[in-house]
Order: sequence, then C-alpha cells, then structure tokens
Amino acid sequence: MKKITEIVGILSAALLIVGCQNSENDLEEMNAKPTEERAANEHNQDNKQELITNDDNNMIEKNEESLPEADQNDMNTYTRTVETPTYLIGSQYIEAEVDGVVRFYTAFSIKRDEDQKLSREDTIEISLNEGDLSEQDILSTYADISVDWPKLHLHFNEDGNELSATSAQSVLFYDSLLAISDLYGIEEVLFFNSEGEEDIIVAERGIDEPIIVQNERGLTRGYYTVYDEELKETLFLAGGELGERVEHERGESLSFPETVETMNSVDREDAFYSSAIVEGLEIINSSMENGSATVRYTAEEEIVTEEDLIVFERAMQLAALDFHAEEIRLINDTTEESITYPLIGQ
Repeated sequence: MKKITEIVGILSAALLIVGCQNSENDLEEMNAKPTEERAANEHNQDNKQELITNDDNNMIEKNEESLPEADQNDMNTYTRTVETPTYLIGSQYIEAEVDGVVRFYTAFSIKRDEDQKLSREDTIEISLNEGDLSEQDILSTYADISVDWPKLHLHFNEDGNELSATSAQSVLFYDSLLAISDLYGIEEVLFFNSEGEEDIIVAERGIDEPIIVQNERGLTRGYYTVYDEELKETLFLAGGELGERVEHERGESLSFPETVETMNSVDREDAFYSSAIVEGLEIINSSMENGSATVRYTAEEEIVTEEDLIVFERAMQLAALDFHAEEIRLINDTTEESITYPLIGQ
C-alpha cells in the first residue's frame, strides 16, 4: 500500500512538471509574438522618420503629416521648389461703375524677384512708397519710414498744405497704406510730426494716436482679378471691398479653406471682376495649420495657360497673407510640382 502511494505521488509530480514546462513554453510564445510586432512597428517608424528627415528642402514636412499616408507616398516623386522670400506689394486705383455709380477701388499686386536681396523693412518701405496713391507722393516726398516690429513709424518732415489731399485721394491713400501694411503683418501705424510728436494732419485726417490696422481695414477674405489695360497686368481686389462673402451668417469670419472655396466663383453676374480660379483649375483641398497654408489642385493643361497659373498663384499668396500666414505651399497634382512661397516672418 505504501509503495502504491509512492508511485501515485511520483506520477503526480511528473505530470505537474510537464504541465509547468508546457505553460512556460506557451508563455514564451505569447511574449515572443508581441516583441516581433513591436520590432516591426519600430522598423516602420524608423523608415517613416527617415523619409521625413531626408527631405532636401525641409520646408513642407510640417504639412505632410496631415495628408493621408497614400498621398505622402505620392508626394515623394514631386518636384519641390522654395521661392525667394522677397516679395513686393503694389497698389493701383481703378475706376468702375457699379449699379450706375462710378467708384474707385484699390487693387493690389504681388511680385517676387530673385535678384533683389532685400530685408523685410526694405520691402515694406519700397512697397509703401511705390503704392502711395496721393498726387504728391506724400510718403516718399515728406516722410521717413521705419519699422519697430510689428509697428510702422511714419516721421513727417513737413505739415500743413504739403500733406493735403482731396477727399477721394485721402480714401485711396489710406486704403493703400493700411492694406499694404496689413499684408506685411504690420499691426499699428504711428504718425509723427516734424517735432516728433503724435499730432499731425495727413491727407485731410487728423491723427494723434496709433492707427490699428485691422480695425481700419476691416474684414478681408479672398482676392479677385481685374485686368488693367494700361499696365497690361492682372491686379487683385479684396473680397471685403467688393461685397463678396467674407463671413458666415452668424458673423464668424471665413476660415482659409472656406475662403479658397468662395474664391471659386463671383456672386454678381454683372461683376467687373473675375475669379482667379479659371475653368480647368480644380481645388482638391486646402488647409491652414500653424501659420502654414496649403492648397492642392489640378490644372487641365489643354485649357489652363501659364499666365492663368501665375494669376492663381498670386491670388493664393494674397489670400494667405490676409491670415498672416508664414508660408503657402501650392501643390499641382497634374504636373507633380510643389512650390513653397515664404510670406510674413520669413
């Protein structure tokens, strides 16, 4: 009886040892599988990071993270260009009849020049002087311009009749001054008389405190085109000045993607201006993230001309500047090209 009990005990112990070994083997297999999966995931992450850090231009990766993975892979074959950061804003006044009333509008241009290596302060000064719509060129003739970012200082060396203007010219002078300032990210404009005091009359307007640019200019969203026969050039008009949609019915201003969508068409059938997005151009999507704007589009090469693309690109730059974007990236899926335009702060 004692021997039988000992045999049963030995068999039980053996079975227990075998069971423990099987459990340990199963546990090892279970632990090994996640480890392999983690290793694979880490390998994929390393490859993904390598794709990002190997970008030659290193300018557009911040936006690619928001694109679908398939789109990111497609972008790897695109030609990428970063334009010169130097841009100049010009302004002209145009005359148009709307509802039987002749009105003056301030139209704008934006151009880049690889040969001009100018500071931001220089570009602001040049743009303001060349965009001055007063008859006597008030700014270039009687003022010294300086920038204390984000404030613009105008120091006048004359006052009185030298700075006078008609009511129409006064409107054009301030429209141009404040719009150009806004498109460069200026927030306040300070006027100083010849004695250095903030008390002066310029173009029929008495000024004794800083002008807040955004308050004066009002809400602007989107830009539309008008062709100047004399200049042989396409100019751009702000949507807010034209009465185009700039906000929702509840009073909230349009976002950048909503602005781009609105720019697709013109509300008025008898409008003297046109959309910069011509037939054959199709917006795929647009976004604004962390001061970086992106517009992705296609262009039918049989319909859309090189001039059409230039006008479109300039309109998108101006639209992004209204949001004080630091850059805008335009992606042409038809030609597989990506162009980045540095804007404010670059």
